[in-house]
Amino acid sequence: MGMERTLILLVGAIILTGQLFGQEQEEIDEFGFIDIKTDSMNVPFFIDGFYVGNHPLKAPVPVLPGFHEVSYISPDIQDETVKDQLTEGIKRVYVAKNDTLEVFLFYDHYLSQVQRLKRYLWVPYQ
Repeated sequence: MGMERTLILLVGAIILTGQLFGQEQEEIDEFGFIDIKTDSMNVPFFIDGFYVGNHPLKAPVPVLPGFHEVSYISPDIQDETVKDQLTEGIKRVYVAKNDTLEVFLFYDHYLSQVQRLKRYLWVPYQ
């Protein structure tokens, strides 16, 4: 009887573990992933205005399927003129369910654009 009970408990544990793993996999399959890359180190990344980490990220970021805004521009920058000029700093992308999309943002390009915008938008205080 002891051996039979041990076998039943072992089989039950295996079935339960399989169900839990299957459920986790099903939940993961409902997401898409964004893998963000850039040409500079320690650049902060934002998805839909939420900070997700600095480059290099340890893993792709899980997101719901659909359209997303990926950038290294802080959501604190609200000036649309600045946002429109930083074309390489903001990408609008579509992520499919159970897919990984790689997004590359050019940060060095951003620095040159910011310097140009500062010269263009700077008005001396009088």
